[in-house]
Amino acid sequence: MEPFIKRRMTGYIAGMIGAYGNVGAVLFLTVLSFVSPFIFFMNIGAGALIVLIAVQFIEGFNGRMIEVMEDGTVEMIELA
Repeated sequence: MEPFIKRRMTGYIAGMIGAYGNVGAVLFLTVLSFVSPFIFFMNIGAGALIVLIAVQFIEGFNGRMIEVMEDGTVEMIELA
C-alpha cells in the first residue's frame, strides 16, 4: 500500500505506482533476455539489499500525517 502523502493525491500516487510498476516489469524482463538467470537474480538480490539499506535511514510517519488545509491551516492527522 502506498503511503499517504496527501489525501487528495492518493489516486494520483496509486496510478503512478501502477504505471511505473509495469515499466519496471518490462525493464527486468528485457535485462533477463540478455543475461543468464543466475546473474539476473543476483542483480535483483543486490538491488533489494541496496533498497533495504537505504530505507533504514528514512524516518517513517510514526502514525501521524501533516496536511495543509485549503484555508492555509496545518492539521495533524493520526493514522490508525
